[in-house]
Amino acid sequence: MTDLVRARLRTTVLLIVAVLVETTLGSDLRIAGVAPDFMILVVICAGLTGGTLSGAFVGFWAGLLYDMFLTATPVGLSALTYCLIGAAIGALRTSVLQERKSLLPAAALIGTAAGVLLFVGAGDVLGQTQLLGAGRAWLIRVMIVESLWNAVLALPVGYVYAWVARGSAGAERVGSPVRRTSRSAVPTVK
Repeated sequence: MTDLVRARLRTTVLLIVAVLVETTLGSDLRIAGVAPDFMILVVICAGLTGGTLSGAFVGFWAGLLYDMFLTATPVGLSALTYCLIGAAIGALRTSVLQERKSLLPAAALIGTAAGVLLFVGAGDVLGQTQLLGAGRAWLIRVMIVESLWNAVLALPVGYVYAWVARGSAGAERVGSPVRRTSRSAVPTVK
């Protein structure tokens, strides 16, 4: 069994554990009626660790797995949202963002907020009016609380994801020093 296959199996197990934790314990972790979104946090970590393709790949499968537990929205809405967020975070990571200790919590904060807005916006376009039924104040509260939850949980989840993804093509350790060369936007480890 190659390192890539082992890394993909570990990633699959991590996604299953994350969706089980979110659906069983997530409701107990509510603040102001809003629970953390572990799945999008794993996707953000995948984008930061592995780049655009890893973020999109993990995002699609995480979203599809999560869609199986959501009965009020069409299958594929979370998959689309998570895939786009993972790819965007990965693209920003390889081309724009500089490595800092605060990169992971900041990316989790901004990526989660963007994910909530994208999910509700795409759902509204697809006729899922119940997503905005509670009003804009509820949407803002969900966006803020989920983003803060994920910013707090970003470092532990990031390190777990980096351990899980080691051995896969392009995966780096979250928080590792990264150097950009003038010819390539792909980060290289010092």
